[in-house]
Amino acid sequence: MKHEHWAIIANPASGRGRARRLAPDVSQALSAAGVQATVAWTEARGHGEQLAREAIAQGATRLVACGGDGTVHEVVNALMDQDAARRPALMVLPVGRCNDLATALQIPKSLKSPGESLLRATPRPIDVARVGGRYFTTVATLGFDSAVAEYVDRRRQPSFLKGTAAYVYSVFVHLMRYRDVSVRLKGDFGLFQGSLFMMATGNTHTYGGYLKITPDALVDDGLLDVCLVPSISRWKVLRVLPQVFSGRHVSHPVVSMHRTRRLEIEADEPLWLWADGEPLCQTPATIDLMPGALCVLVPPGSGVTSTVKLGGVAMGEA
Repeated sequence: MKHEHWAIIANPASGRGRARRLAPDVSQALSAAGVQATVAWTEARGHGEQLAREAIAQGATRLVACGGDGTVHEVVNALMDQDAARRPALMVLPVGRCNDLATALQIPKSLKSPGESLLRATPRPIDVARVGGRYFTTVATLGFDSAVAEYVDRRRQPSFLKGTAAYVYSVFVHLMRYRDVSVRLKGDFGLFQGSLFMMATGNTHTYGGYLKITPDALVDDGLLDVCLVPSISRWKVLRVLPQVFSGRHVSHPVVSMHRTRRLEIEADEPLWLWADGEPLCQTPATIDLMPGALCVLVPPGSGVTSTVKLGGVAMGEA
């Protein structure tokens, strides 16, 4: 235990100041247990990735992302650039607006004893997807959802709207102004070619906090779940949208669900893909899944179990 070095990468703006209080408390709890622990604060977009790389270079054996999915995204990209055999494990302390990876891992927002939870956490391998040289752990979007994600990212919605509420507001803002796109998609399921309203490629089952866009997606099944919605009347969108909160939209005739390990995307014009709430790349692009590529630490009582093996060695169950 004394040879471990925990590096906490924290976004001080997350959770309306909660991250600013939580990260030092966790660091003190780890230090009291005889574990070396440091806290580094992000200052701008992309800084979390830089801090994570510096922590790894300084010998960190565990990285803690204290923030939302954006903070997790940056830390994950620093981790995935490391040699797999020496890649530190990741722990998520969810204090952001949406926390979709934490939701998939059943990590509660309020851990009773965060420091103890870190020390008693169980390692578990999860899948990571890659597109355009970047990695993501939750859901990649194209089309309408990318337009919505960009709007929310730029904080054009009223300031009092956060998380899922901000997403829903943006949906209504864009509903009539959005133009469908022409795409060609190729995966294990075959070929889709035509006019598209939206596409979501899920490694996790939610995005935007509570929207179950790919409700059957699992972070360790070696597959991506793809939700395709071809061109559709805006009135149908209004009828289908409420069903996304429960995942029942998948039974609507216009929605098709697929599974694939790889997804090739082409479009008549360059289109942005967003994932983890971040802009990743433009089309043409290929999404590849990397099964069991990242080791995460799951706190006791999460209710999550895993039978996936990493490098031929079982990582344990939680």
